[in-house]
Amino acid sequence: MSHEAALRAAVPEDVAELMGQLRAAGFAAYVVGGAVRDTLAGRAPADWDLATDATPDQLRSAFPDAQYENRFGTVGIPTSKGVREVTTFRADGPSSDARRPDAITFLGAIEGDLARRDFTINAMAFGVPSGAHGDPVASGTIVDPFGGAADLAAGLLRAVGDAGERFQEDALRMLRAARFATRFDLMIEPATAAAIRRDAGLVATLSGERIGAEIDGILVAENPAPGLAALFELGLTAQIAPELHAAWVAELPTRVAAIGETGSLDALDPIGRLAELLAVITDDAVVEKILTSWRRPRATLHAVAALRAADRSAAAAERGEIDAASYRIATAAQSGDPRDAARQLRRRIAAGRATPAAATLLALCERADEQQLPALLGDLAADGGEIIAAINEQPGAWVKPLLEELLQEVAHGRVENRRDALAAAAKQLHEKQR
Repeated sequence: MSHEAALRAAVPEDVAELMGQLRAAGFAAYVVGGAVRDTLAGRAPADWDLATDATPDQLRSAFPDAQYENRFGTVGIPTSKGVREVTTFRADGPSSDARRPDAITFLGAIEGDLARRDFTINAMAFGVPSGAHGDPVASGTIVDPFGGAADLAAGLLRAVGDAGERFQEDALRMLRAARFATRFDLMIEPATAAAIRRDAGLVATLSGERIGAEIDGILVAENPAPGLAALFELGLTAQIAPELHAAWVAELPTRVAAIGETGSLDALDPIGRLAELLAVITDDAVVEKILTSWRRPRATLHAVAALRAADRSAAAAERGEIDAASYRIATAAQSGDPRDAARQLRRRIAAGRATPAAATLLALCERADEQQLPALLGDLAADGGEIIAAINEQPGAWVKPLLEELLQEVAHGRVENRRDALAAAAKQLHEKQR
């Protein structure tokens, strides 16, 4: 199937209708950027953005329900499937903050608009120019002035035009290079890579949210190793997480990629991968500092902290300091899920950081999961109130430690998880405590 045929088959009905309306009004109508790239790569596009020579005012006149609340020429036009973004062809002026252009100029041709884009694989369009006749999808053609289709086929990520200028216009593009290299299994072209090394310091001007979002984008890829390696080799980790850069080891990208890989029991595991990426840092406070600087959600910080605690518990269990049942309880107390003990062992084994004892521990934890053996106080067949009633004592600080001891007794197979058995065991344990 030709590239044009693939795009004609992929364009959603509402996008095709919108392109037809633009053409009927005498304007150019093109699908641009990621939708073209993803289709040519054999993927389903997440977004279908359009570009045209119509100005925002002309678009609002042609589409009365259109929304225009920015200065970059992007108009939101409602369709039967939601709001589609249509942007006027434009050229971007210099950027004083290495993020957004200080000024823009509207253009009349798609080629000029494609010239402002970051990488050749994103600088392709499909559609028709203004004044064209016929259906804009059926008669649409690909516009690819920078060889994006060839680069995609060759597995190459190349900046449009002068790489240094592209990165000085928007420093986020350097992090995006690592993400695209990961997502599409591309090699960063030498001149593009050299420009990133030279201008890596510009990423320090980016917001933490944007940095964190790009890291997330790398970690959710099927194989995040190329992108992670690129971050380090191009000097970007030194700017966004100097402590991580200093602690880096050559095998770290491969270790991270092994967590939750396709086909594993725990796929997909981006939080596990994030924890593994930061596992080379021993200080929990430094890890929290990095995640905070990347503006990761509070829930992510808590989850990574719990995984790090579980990792330490797993290491202690491998050394024989605690047994499998106690390790499973300790891990469940951190995360609230008894199955996290087995998951953490699988992470350590996948990353190559486990000792031979881990295999035996994992088998014991997985067997306990299958048997649904209690690992949380809430799993016990009797709650605190029932234990208090059975012992006939006043409530107090003694209850929780007693329940925790009961949990250990059940997990180790010394007491059955039945209300009467727990009550009897509780009486005996309480008498010993007294």
